[in-house]
Amino acid sequence: MSHCTNPTVLERVSDADLRANRRAEELAEQHRAGAHPTAHVHYDLPGQAFTVVASQGGVSE
Repeated sequence: MSHCTNPTVLERVSDADLRANRRAEELAEQHRAGAHPTAHVHYDLPGQAFTVVASQGGVSE
């Protein structure tokens, strides 16, 4: 499992859409192919949204 410290939020996708998780994963894939190779999806419970984030200092497992 990946954990990141002080992640940079790249995208937010409201979980009101039933396909939100899939959409967030697609966005993360696009970011990984570009300038953010560490992009991945977190779920923001208070914000009820999937967030695509990238670590600022690398990913630790």
